[in-house]
Amino acid sequence: KKYKSDKSTTHNYHLIYSFVISKLKDRFVLLEIGLGSNNVEIISNMGKGGNPGASIYAFKEMYPNGEIYGADIDDKINLEDSNIKTYFVDQADQKTFNELEKKIDKKFDLIIDDGLHSQFTNLNTLIFALENLNKDGYLIIEDIPEYALDTWKVVANIIPTNFSFLLIKTKAAFVGLLKKEN
Repeated sequence: KKYKSDKSTTHNYHLIYSFVISKLKDRFVLLEIGLGSNNVEIISNMGKGGNPGASIYAFKEMYPNGEIYGADIDDKINLEDSNIKTYFVDQADQKTFNELEKKIDKKFDLIIDDGLHSQFTNLNTLIFALENLNKDGYLIIEDIPEYALDTWKVVANIIPTNFSFLLIKTKAAFVGLLKKEN
């Protein structure tokens, strides 16, 4: 609430995040895809009244020793801070994920997909996460609409055996929770 993130006020995602974060060590590496653009020319923007980077600023405060990365299609979002670095990624273009991987050159304990919220872009993030999560790391895909559930049921059946996947019903949508087991 302090940073005006909608993760708790609108969606009740804080319940999922509190569970996941309790499983992570105090010092962790986080990537949030979709920082919240105010540029109304960009698809899936928050509008002029949104607060870009709200949740990564909250994570920064909670985990001052963590490494926090953000990525967004709006290349004008620059939220660099003591332990925050931001980059460009276009979820519709897998090549930009490859470039992001080279620039950051780390595995992640938590990846959050709060970007475009379409099946094909979420799947591109999933492909990235399969290769870039640490053991016991998580991918959280926010805002999955009910009409997309069949896609995610297929995903749950075809992901590699060293991953687990759950769909969680929230107040307004579903969340996909992927965990790398080993």
